[in-house]
Amino acid sequence: MARRDYYNVLGIDRGTSQEAIKKAYRKLAMRWHPDRNPGDASAEQRFKDITEAYRVLGDPEERARYDRLGPLYSSDGRPPRPDELNEIMGSMVGNLFRRRRRDDPGEDLRYTLSLSLEDVASGVDKEIIVPRRIRCRTCGGIGAAPDGGQEKCPVCTGTGKSRGNLLFRTECYHCDGKGHVIVEPCDGCDGAGLVRIEDPLLVKVPSGVATGQKLKLKGKGDSARGNARDGDLFVIVNVSDHPLFTRRGDDLLATLPLSYRELVVGADVAVPTLDGSTQIRIPPGTPTGRIFRLANRGLPHVGRGGRGDLHYEVELEIPQNLSDSERDGLTGWADALPQECHPRRAAFDEAVRERS
Repeated sequence: MARRDYYNVLGIDRGTSQEAIKKAYRKLAMRWHPDRNPGDASAEQRFKDITEAYRVLGDPEERARYDRLGPLYSSDGRPPRPDELNEIMGSMVGNLFRRRRRDDPGEDLRYTLSLSLEDVASGVDKEIIVPRRIRCRTCGGIGAAPDGGQEKCPVCTGTGKSRGNLLFRTECYHCDGKGHVIVEPCDGCDGAGLVRIEDPLLVKVPSGVATGQKLKLKGKGDSARGNARDGDLFVIVNVSDHPLFTRRGDDLLATLPLSYRELVVGADVAVPTLDGSTQIRIPPGTPTGRIFRLANRGLPHVGRGGRGDLHYEVELEIPQNLSDSERDGLTGWADALPQECHPRRAAFDEAVRERS
């Protein structure tokens, strides 16, 4: 099915002669040929559209069939399927009520911000440098030179719509529905309407954020051409691993290595916190794996006040690189301890003897 008004694609009226059709095609094909616009996907698509329009209108028989069938025209002559007919009818109704097209909004941008646990605990203001596109100050985002750089579209005469067959009355192909075309591009942006900058922005990071959380800076994405809405910037939080603490929600967990003596006889041990250090008391006979909790010393709860807890999991640190005399001394000390000092080992050894 024909998706475009081929007359509008070539910028001609329906009564145009075959010679004028050929002339219009050659002019447009020269302008939009891929060899003249290397790497420009938009130009490549326009060249395909122009070639398709000329293939139909440049052949008198095909042109006559196209004039008869309009949107129902098919190059292979087959009738439209029910789904295609529904699509055409819906498009026709939409064309009757569609307003003039506005410029597309600017693109949203993403930026990954790395934070430490200390940043998360207190909240922080971070300055970031974001590459983004903003409206050209010379032309205000239009893309045309300020004085006489744009004029009314000669094809749609400023309406922004294609002329002729009501069934094909869509946005003008040549001005993209804007009603005007650029005849002299702006020197400040080479006609793009936008310029790229490295923009320093301040991000206010609230306390308690977590990896994957998004912070939205409204209107700080890419700007749009013309007066359309600017895109937004989404700052994606990434909390770096900490050398001491592991995060569990708003709680923190740290491994506390202790010597055999500290576990056996007890000790007052200095331990780290996110904002300094404190002391905890290790009672005599503390087993490895026991967890000590400091309430409200973890990370802030987002939106509800209070903080998580800080947990220390005890771990026995086995002595390393002992000398012979140190090993002998440790062996003699262990042999001197009565069996009652190790009730669990005694019960285990008794279970082994019963199975022998």
